[in-house]
Amino acid sequence: MIKTRKHSLTDVEASIYLVSPEPGQGNQSSTAYGQGMRLLQGFVRAAHPLPTIAVSLVITAFAWSLGWTGWPLVTVFAAILIGQLSVGWSNDAFDASLDARVGRTSKPTVALNVSARALWIAAASALLIAILLSWAVAGWLGGSFHVFAILMAWLYNIRLSRTVWSWLPYALAFGVMPAFLSFGFNDEPPTVWAVAVFAIIGVSAHLANALPDADSDAGAGVGGLVVRLGIRRSVLLCWLLLALGSGVLVVVSFSASIWLALIIAGAFVSAVILGSRWNHRAGMFHVLIAMVGIDVAALVFVTAIG
Repeated sequence: MIKTRKHSLTDVEASIYLVSPEPGQGNQSSTAYGQGMRLLQGFVRAAHPLPTIAVSLVITAFAWSLGWTGWPLVTVFAAILIGQLSVGWSNDAFDASLDARVGRTSKPTVALNVSARALWIAAASALLIAILLSWAVAGWLGGSFHVFAILMAWLYNIRLSRTVWSWLPYALAFGVMPAFLSFGFNDEPPTVWAVAVFAIIGVSAHLANALPDADSDAGAGVGGLVVRLGIRRSVLLCWLLLALGSGVLVVVSFSASIWLALIIAGAFVSAVILGSRWNHRAGMFHVLIAMVGIDVAALVFVTAIG
């Protein structure tokens, strides 16, 4: 027979004392958890998750269309994603004082979710990791093009975003993406049309993305090309660039698939008609972004079937 030891009242009290939190300890744990979640949310929001994921998927899709597969393709995605994280975090870190001055409460540094110092540390760490991954997956030559692209994005954040040259880092950063992937895949230079279309898409995306904040930027006395040109001329320039990019894609795809060429042309005409009927800026913004997405998808298809 196995004898069981009967606990005395003292034993029970002692065990309860050992496992029970001290007064206020439960509240402290709950507070620490809440602070941790707020910090995590702050980092996620400061990373600009939608454009970060979109750019990462677009570049990865283009890499796949060139022939990248397996773990190298996964590494390309990781390098792009982490590089974009460094760009997003450095952007919010640098703009922290401006965001506080104009009252952008949606920004995590203004909502006190995360400090600018913490974002700078995270951005620098992500930058280093992205550089190492880029060289590891694409070699010194190919990887250096992606490093250049990330540095151009940092230059935009730190200096050029508030000047008339705000479009230039977008043109250069997007424009070298085909070189990063082409040299990294088979040590061959990219096609000229792919470089041109990527650069056009980059500038178009910049113009469309800057539209929602144009008024607050102008009120704060800062702003890039969109503020300098004004809303109407910025929208017109964006449409002209998208027309040029779509035209290049139509010409390139015509020899491979006339149907794809017709789809690209039809999508652009439809977007122009829809955009002309939208008077408010939010609607125009969404139409422009949608057309950028269509051109990106067409670029991937043209490359894959070419």
